[in-house]
Amino acid sequence: MDGPSILPAPRRQEGKQAAAARGGFYLLVAFLLVVAVGKAVLFDSIDPDAFWHLKVADVLAQQRFPHPIVDHLSFASVRRPWTPYSWLAELGMKFLWDRWQVRGAVAAHAILSGAIVLFAILAALEGSTDADGRRRYLVCCLVGAAAEFLALPFVSFRPVTLAMALLSIIAWLVQRDRRMREKSRAVWWIVLLTAFTANVHMFVVFAPMLVAAYFLGAWIEKNSASIRRYGLMLGLTAAASLMSPMLPGMVTTSLHFATDDVMVHSHIIAELQPFYKGSTGPVAVGFLVALVGCGLWRRKSVRPGEWILLAFCLVVLVKLGRFAPMLAIFMGPMLAACAPRMSDKALANRALGVAMAVLLLAASVKIVRGFPGPAETTSQWLERLGPDCPGYPTKACDFVDRAIVPRTHRLIDEFTWGGYLEWRLGDRYQVLIDGRTQLYSSNVWNALYLGTPTQRLQYLRGLSADAAVLPAKDSAFAGDLMQLGWTVVYRDVRAQVLAPPKTVPGSGFRVPS
Repeated sequence: MDGPSILPAPRRQEGKQAAAARGGFYLLVAFLLVVAVGKAVLFDSIDPDAFWHLKVADVLAQQRFPHPIVDHLSFASVRRPWTPYSWLAELGMKFLWDRWQVRGAVAAHAILSGAIVLFAILAALEGSTDADGRRRYLVCCLVGAAAEFLALPFVSFRPVTLAMALLSIIAWLVQRDRRMREKSRAVWWIVLLTAFTANVHMFVVFAPMLVAAYFLGAWIEKNSASIRRYGLMLGLTAAASLMSPMLPGMVTTSLHFATDDVMVHSHIIAELQPFYKGSTGPVAVGFLVALVGCGLWRRKSVRPGEWILLAFCLVVLVKLGRFAPMLAIFMGPMLAACAPRMSDKALANRALGVAMAVLLLAASVKIVRGFPGPAETTSQWLERLGPDCPGYPTKACDFVDRAIVPRTHRLIDEFTWGGYLEWRLGDRYQVLIDGRTQLYSSNVWNALYLGTPTQRLQYLRGLSADAAVLPAKDSAFAGDLMQLGWTVVYRDVRAQVLAPPKTVPGSGFRVPS
C-alpha cells in the first residue's frame, strides 16, 4: 500500500510542472515533425534531380559491381566515364520507385525530412542538459524550428536528403556521448553510419570534420583521455568516409566542383549561392549571429571543440548555402546550451496543450488525405499544385509521345527539366542538358547560360533535334530557336513544344487526329 509522499510540497509541485513541460515539449516536437512531413506531402513536388538519379540507377542495376559509367542520357555530355558517387542511394531510390512509384518517393521524402528535424532537436536537447540533468525544452524547440526552416528548402527525394538524415543521427550520438562525459558505447555506431554515408553522398566529409573539431578541442584542453577517445574516433570515421568503391571518382568530382565547375561558381543555381542569399538567408544569418553572440556571452560554458566546429562550418557555409542545414544540425547544441534561459512554463499550459493536440490531429488528417492514392498517376501528382507552382511538362511530353516522329532522337531542353525528360522520354530521346553540371564542358555552359546571346544563338544553330520542350514563360531558348526558324506546335500553361525548320507532316511531325 502506497504511503504519503515524503517530498516537500514545493518539490512535488516542481516535479509536476516539469512533467507537464515535458508533455508540452513532446507535443511541440510532434508539431515540428508534422510541419516537415506536411511540406513534403502537401506542398513539394519531386525534385528535378530525382529523375536523372532514377535513370542512373537503371544503369547501375545492370552492373555486377558499381563502377564509373559513360553517359548516354544527354547528347551534349562528355563521353568519358563519370562517377555516380551516390550509387547506393540511387539504387535505394530505384527500389522504392519500382515498388511504390510516386508514393514511395513522397513517403521517403517525408520520413527523412522528419528524421532531420527530430535528430537536430535531440542533439540540441543533449547539448542543453546541465550538470543536474535539467533540460531546456523550449530553447531546443526553437533551435529545432530554425534547423527545420534552414533544412527543408534543401531536402527532397534525392541522395543528399538521406545523407543529411544520417549526419543528424551522427551529431546526436556525439552530443549524447559528450553529455554522458564521453562514456557512451552507442557513439561508436557513427563509424558504420559514416561508412554508409560514404556511398550516399560526398556530404560524408562532415562526419570526420565533426569529430576532428572535438579532437582538436580535447588537445587544447589537454585532456589525455578525450584526446585518445576522439583520436581513435577520428581515425575510424576518416577511414570509414573512404569506404566507397567510387572513392577515386568521388575525390575527382569534389575537386572539380571546388575548382573547375563553372556552373557551381556562377549565380545560376540557387542552392549553390552564399548562405546569406535566398529565402533562408535572413534566418541563417540570424542563427549565426545568435550563435556567436550567445557563445561569447557565455564563453566559459563553451568548450574549444564547439568554437573549432563553428569555424569549420563557416569555411564551407560562406561558399555554398546548401550547407546551411549542417550549421543548424551541428551547432544547434551549442546555441541551446548558451542561449538565454527561457521558462518552460508555457509548455506546461494545459489549454495550449489541448489546442496543440487538436491542431496536430487536424494536420495529420490533412496529410493523410493529401498523400498520393493508389489511383493517382505520377503526372497527376506532379501537376496537383497548378501552373503557378513549380512543376513539369507532363502534357507537353504526352504531345511529343503522340505527335513527334523520332529522327535524330534528340530533344532540346533547359536546365531544370532535363532529368524529367530523361526519365519520361529517355527510351526514345536524348536531351541536351540536365542537372549533372560535371558532365558538361565549360564550353557548353558558357554558350547556353553564362555567355552572350550571340554565343547561345550560334550554339543552338549547330544543334539538330526532333523537338524542343521549353517553359511557356521566361524561356531562355525559345526566342533564339524561333529566330532560327523553329515553330511552336504545342503550348499549354506550363510548357511549349517547338518543331525544327522544314518539319512537315510525315517527315518529323504527325498531325494529331
